Amino acid sequence: MKSRQLFFSITIVLLSALALYLLIAYHLLQDPKTPKSGIVTVPSAAEALEDETAPAEPTEVAITAHQSANDSGLVSGGRKLLEIFGRVTDNDNRPIENALITEERYFASSRSDSNGTYRLLLDLPRHRYPTLHFLRNGYDGQRIRLGKKELQSSLIYELDVSLANALDSVNLQGWVGNEIGIGLEGARVELAASYTRNRESFYLTEFTDSNGNFEFEGVRSGETYKFSIHQTPEYTYHEDPDFLVTQNPGAINIVLRKLNFVDIDGMIVDRRSTPVPNYEMYVSNVTTGMHTRKIVSDSSGFFTLHNFPPGELNLTTRGSEFFRISGLQLNDNSFQNLQLVVDRGSHYLSGWVSDENGVAVEKAMVTLDRKFIDGKVEHSSYRSQRTDRNGGFAFANLGDGSYHVTVYAIGYEKQDFSHLFDAQSGEIFITLKRD
Repeated sequence: MKSRQLFFSITIVLLSALALYLLIAYHLLQDPKTPKSGIVTVPSAAEALEDETAPAEPTEVAITAHQSANDSGLVSGGRKLLEIFGRVTDNDNRPIENALITEERYFASSRSDSNGTYRLLLDLPRHRYPTLHFLRNGYDGQRIRLGKKELQSSLIYELDVSLANALDSVNLQGWVGNEIGIGLEGARVELAASYTRNRESFYLTEFTDSNGNFEFEGVRSGETYKFSIHQTPEYTYHEDPDFLVTQNPGAINIVLRKLNFVDIDGMIVDRRSTPVPNYEMYVSNVTTGMHTRKIVSDSSGFFTLHNFPPGELNLTTRGSEFFRISGLQLNDNSFQNLQLVVDRGSHYLSGWVSDENGVAVEKAMVTLDRKFIDGKVEHSSYRSQRTDRNGGFAFANLGDGSYHVTVYAIGYEKQDFSHLFDAQSGEIFITLKRD
């Protein structure tokens, strides 16, 4: 009898739960597009972009739709698509037409219309933020940096800017070509000043058109700028670090010389002229300022470098062992049997760092460096590592001779001394005193 009553009780509970479930499901299946009182439905980002009846200027609803688009493609692959819009006016709130709005690092730009309105679309790395210039001849330009504070919640940002009158704001025009008078298209022209009159950094970039022409808008006269031109690798680099803009600047005509290229064969060796196999270095041309190439020695220490421009070379390594060769000049003729000397060898140095009580000092920075000069060529090396939990460190593949050793740890006095190898391997014990 009791079992039958228990069965009926459980059945009633299950039927009640089923009825409640069906009631909830009925309400969920109602048309979701029918708004309830006090609720506004916002279209998705895709619907907002496809709607041809959407207003030209973003409304609050459109902005909200774009804010919710972070997971639907506007931020993806480590990049973000950022839209900035607004109005450019003078001090009397009158629109400024044809004002230039440009991002100083990513070369995107826009112009304001007759109402002073503008719209700028930027494709930026996800964790970078724009620096904008607002420029117009006859006005004092503005440089505005937008950061995480302004853009953390939206991929659309409204920015209205007012420009003050400035009679010393001028237009700068010029031409870039080669030695036979042909304009060079796509040359990158840069105008930069570390500090201008209002103590703001100034940096603008333009590219030459199909005829080699370029134009800078709203440049303040009476200032000294760094003026530079970066062309394709076939031409020389041009730079004027003290370029003065006058009140009535004339046209700038820059002729770039076409480079000759040479082939280099050589060997990477240590200070005893022993070949160093499988060694990687980066060769940069200091004269042109734009040519860098990687070379790797083979199993016998030989390397080749084809079609590289002559000039002053700077050779470096990358990693915890940093070597540099500077001051090496490459002439216009084919250069054979170039010997590059690096600080490598078979010596080994180990040691321990402790305090005055003999307690190991962990994460102390130990560096080895030295340099030697051969004529006008300087060879230098720098190695560094931190001590382990026992205060130990070890350096391998060292050359012979003397090294300058520096040991530093937070809370201790720095130690400087020289170590001269008198055997294939050496061992040193270093005691640091507290500050």
